[in-house]
Amino acid sequence: MSAGDELDLDRLARDSLHFRRRVVELSPGEEAQIDAAWRDAVVFLDAGEVELECAAGESRHFPTGAVLCFAPPVRLLRNRGSRPARLIAISRRTPSRQQRPGG
Repeated sequence: MSAGDELDLDRLARDSLHFRRRVVELSPGEEAQIDAAWRDAVVFLDAGEVELECAAGESRHFPTGAVLCFAPPVRLLRNRGSRPARLIAISRRTPSRQQRPGG
């Protein structure tokens, strides 16, 4: 992949036997708790901007294009921007939940 190539998230993030895709959109000002569903995911910030807040209160800002992984002590995801933030999370399916897409 060269510097001019764009990452094709739609192709990369298709559900499969081993991976699951989750799309989350946050409206301006909206917040989401970081729970166990996020722990094993690689998260692509496809649009907008977000702020991550840790348990101790410190926070970091991330723009469109950021690639994130959430681990403790990250506890909160917040859209402080003026437009919706779109996140695409790709995680492994657990062995007990591995199934064919759509099944």
